[in-house]
Amino acid sequence: MKTLLIMLLISLTMFIGAFLVFLISNKKEKILGALLAFSAGIIISLLVFDIFGEVIEETSVLILIILTILGYLISKGLDKLIPEHEAHKSKASKNKNLIHIGIITLIGIILHNLTEGIATFTIIQNNDKILIPFIVGIAIHNIPLGIALASPIYYSTNNKKKTLIYILIAISSTIIGGLIGMICADIFTKFNLPVYILGITSGMLTYVVTNELLPTARQYNKKYMYAILIGIIFMILISII
Repeated sequence: MKTLLIMLLISLTMFIGAFLVFLISNKKEKILGALLAFSAGIIISLLVFDIFGEVIEETSVLILIILTILGYLISKGLDKLIPEHEAHKSKASKNKNLIHIGIITLIGIILHNLTEGIATFTIIQNNDKILIPFIVGIAIHNIPLGIALASPIYYSTNNKKKTLIYILIAISSTIIGGLIGMICADIFTKFNLPVYILGITSGMLTYVVTNELLPTARQYNKKYMYAILIGIIFMILISII
């Protein structure tokens, strides 16, 4: 129970990301474009420097490619189930597009957090020597994820309560991952399931970046590439810390 409480406290730092969005939001489309591009940079960095390497280390490059394609196709299928979101010039259409991006991003983050929750529970339970730096690292790592999720939701709804509910759902997925890790530790260890789930998640997050975040960021801010670079550098610095 103590481990789950620690995990909850770590996960709450996602709210910091949301509050940062609330503070810098002034409803200017250029800032929205920069935030979405920054979020894309965060996810790209997460994929390249974290998820891809972990999956390859535990399986192989071929398995990573297969799982990534599978995850990409799953996101594409889910995309079609969510209400039409083609971007038009009207404010209502743009808002629907942003809500759509928020939902797709949430699904990707939920799967990421589930697998991370399983891994986090195991590490906290069994690795006292690296406990403090690990907790600090994950806590800081969750802040930009909060930004990535909160940006499209808050800009489309102007509703802080709804935005925080989305963040809370993402946080809950981490705790659920921890509970799964506690109950099914032997099964997950035997079949190495978290790695395969992580591989599928990589494909889903790739879809979010290429088909949702980047096209919309480019629409709102022509200099979006700078924000992508800042997002990547930001995550690299967090990893170093």
